[in-house]
Amino acid sequence: MSIKCKVIQGFVAIVVTMLLSCGGRGGDTSQDEVDLLLTDSIPVDTLAQEEEELSITEENTPQFDGIFNDFLFAYLHSRTLRQERTTRPLPLEHSQRPTELLEDFNPEFELSFLTGEYFTTLYGGASQMQAEDDEELEEDSVVSLQRINLNDGTIRNYRFLREEGRWQLAAIREETFDDDDLSDFLGFYARFCSDSIFQSQAIADPLHISIQESEDEDETINGIIDADQWQTFCPEVPSGIICNIRKGQSYSGHRIVMRKSGLSNGLQEIFTFSKERNGWKLIRYEN
Repeated sequence: MSIKCKVIQGFVAIVVTMLLSCGGRGGDTSQDEVDLLLTDSIPVDTLAQEEEELSITEENTPQFDGIFNDFLFAYLHSRTLRQERTTRPLPLEHSQRPTELLEDFNPEFELSFLTGEYFTTLYGGASQMQAEDDEELEEDSVVSLQRINLNDGTIRNYRFLREEGRWQLAAIREETFDDDDLSDFLGFYARFCSDSIFQSQAIADPLHISIQESEDEDETINGIIDADQWQTFCPEVPSGIICNIRKGQSYSGHRIVMRKSGLSNGLQEIFTFSKERNGWKLIRYEN
């Protein structure tokens, strides 16, 4: 069991609003949300608490420096840890102009986009997603938490480094889609999620689906649907501002798996995209 689960069990009475997405509402923690936090990989908070929610001491601090998700949980829930583990002044790098040094960086405000009903993560394939679920990437020493704005084509990268066994928010980098190795996909997806006509043209025909049986969560229905059935079947696709936690994923440019993880019900949706001769297509949907 990771330290995240141990901390939740010890402090569940005081952790009050734990919701994550990339643009949504906050809410009170329900039992379902607590259960999810014990099994999901990304714990979150509205970052608006008046008092620290975790007791951070010199003795237990090293316990948060293993898997990045454990550190992120502690960082979001402890004012002391945010102060101690944020480089000051914090470099703000730009692709087109010199680096700034931020003296008054406010983590609570900057990371407030991590509130809402769901979060997203992008992978270069299903094997990468499975590797993260199996915590095979826990030795990473560089993680980039990305705020991706699909409306204006900008990305804000929060770069965390682990040096001498301690995670630290080391820098921020601002860039556009053109500066990122996901530029081709992000340009496609920004239109896919905002233009229903374009979306309908970017559905593979047939489209493979794998959905849970509504009356039996252990049963899965696998099959195909025609592309013109997508608009009737279509779930809500992530849009606006999405996030991506990059922990060693590599992207070939021909396959992207987007996982949308919800917090209100513990379910998840997986959208698999493939680049073909005539452009990107959604080729598989799972929930």
